[in-house]
Amino acid sequence: MILCRLYETIFIARPEADDEAIEKVHGRILKALEQNGGIELKLVNWGKRRLAYDIAGNRKGNYFYMGYIASPTVVEELQRQLKLSTDVIRYHTARLGDLKPLTAFDVEVERKRVESWTPEREEDEEEQYLRRRDRGDRGDRGDRGDRGDRYDRGDRDYND
Repeated sequence: MILCRLYETIFIARPEADDEAIEKVHGRILKALEQNGGIELKLVNWGKRRLAYDIAGNRKGNYFYMGYIASPTVVEELQRQLKLSTDVIRYHTARLGDLKPLTAFDVEVERKRVESWTPEREEDEEEQYLRRRDRGDRGDRGDRGDRGDRYDRGDRDYND
């Protein structure tokens, strides 16, 4: 009897990594998961985002979310695979439940649960910028017009 948990792993790939490199990383992770009796529930590409701080000389990274059911030993192998990949610059795994037999999981129910927990991909910062630029939206001024009327002077006397 294999005891498993629900896990989620978020990993950040180099921004220069192409789709083929990402597919290779995902294939290695999926192979390790399936060989050891784990089940992938969801993989989402959250897109390219600016990092809070530079990691290995990168200012941006391509974020991925993966939800799955696996035993603790499988998680160690997945993390080893992520660590070996030169395209992955960071990863983090969180366990989401208690250990129970693999047969106790209803895969479709767990898939729906993971679907409800995780947002889909949002528009990248670059895509937002290009959309605003194409539309002529400044994005930083709101309804103020020119910068001269920034302060509401109202009825106040500023000479007091």
